[in-house]
Amino acid sequence: MKYLHIGPNSRIYIDCIKFIKESFDEKEHKFLYPKEKGKSLIENIFFIIKFTIYGLKAQKIFIHGLFNKKMIIFLYIFRNFLKKSYWIIWGGDLYSYNDRKGNSYFYNIEDYVKGNMKGYITHIKGDYELAKDFFFTEGKFYYSFFYPSNLYKKINLKRIEKNELWIQIGNSADPSNNHLEILEKLSKFKNMDIKLFCILSYGGNEEYNKKVIDKGIEIFNDKFHPILDFMKFDEYMKFLSSLDIAIFAHNRQQGFGNITSLLSMKKSVYIKETVTTYKTLKDMGIQIKSFDKFIDLEIFDNNILENNRKIIEKNFSEKKLKEQLKTIFES
Repeated sequence: MKYLHIGPNSRIYIDCIKFIKESFDEKEHKFLYPKEKGKSLIENIFFIIKFTIYGLKAQKIFIHGLFNKKMIIFLYIFRNFLKKSYWIIWGGDLYSYNDRKGNSYFYNIEDYVKGNMKGYITHIKGDYELAKDFFFTEGKFYYSFFYPSNLYKKINLKRIEKNELWIQIGNSADPSNNHLEILEKLSKFKNMDIKLFCILSYGGNEEYNKKVIDKGIEIFNDKFHPILDFMKFDEYMKFLSSLDIAIFAHNRQQGFGNITSLLSMKKSVYIKETVTTYKTLKDMGIQIKSFDKFIDLEIFDNNILENNRKIIEKNFSEKKLKEQLKTIFES
C-alpha cells in the first residue's frame, strides 16, 4: 500500500473509489471512512487505530473533503501526518471559514491543519488562492477535478418539443442555493412562456422548502414546479437534458458536477461572477451567463453551446482524469 484515502460515506467518494480501483493498481490504495455522529466510542477508537497504522505505512494521505472536526483534531495531534497529506478541496470545507462566529480555540487548530498540508488538490484555482488567504498555506497546488461525477457526459436523447422555456433553479434544497433571490430576479418574466423546476430533493429543511415553494407559487402559479423526490442518476441526467437554461445563485463554488453536465448537454448556464467557478470556466474559453447582470432570459446560439460542449469534452474526459491522478500519485 502506498496511498491512504480518507473520505465521507457519500456517492462522490464511493464512485471515486471505484474509478481508482478500476484505473490503477488496487493494491497501492487503501480507503477509509471517518466515523460520523452517533457512532460508538469503540468504533471511533478502532478507526483512529486503523488510520494510524495505514497512515504510518502510506507515502501519501489523501483527504477527500476536510469537514470532520474529529479528523481535524486528530491531524493536529498527530501533525507529522500533515507532511504527507493532500487536501482535496470540496468547497464547503473551505468556505466554512466565512461562517465562523466569535472566537474558538478550535479555529486555531483548524487553521493549523488546513494551512500545513503537503498539497492542495482542486480544479478551481481560485479555491486554492482562497486557501492561501484563509490559512496562509505554502503547500503545492495540484490541478485535478478528481471525481468521476465531473466527467464529460455524452447524452444522446431526443429533443423534447415544447412551447415554453424550461429552466432549472438551484441544484439542491440547501439554502446556499439562494432560491428566493433567483425567484425575485425571475419575477419580471412571470408572464412569459416558462416552466421553472426548483430542485428541493435533498439538503435543506422542511421550513426552508415551504418558504421557497410558497414564494414560487405566489409569483409563478402553475409555472413553478418544485422537485421534492430524489432522482436516480440516469433519470436526473435525462431531466437535465430536457432543460434550456439553468440558473445558480451560489455565493461560493458549488454544484460543479451539475454545471459540467449541463454544459456537456449544450445548456445555457447562469452563475454569479464573484464565484471562483466563473473565472475557471471563462479561462477555459467557456461562455457563461452572468447572474449578476441578469437582464433578459437568453439562450446562447448553437455555435457557442457546441463550443462549450467541446471544451468540456476535452478538459473533463476520462483520459484527462487518469492523467491528472497519475501525476498526483506519482509526483
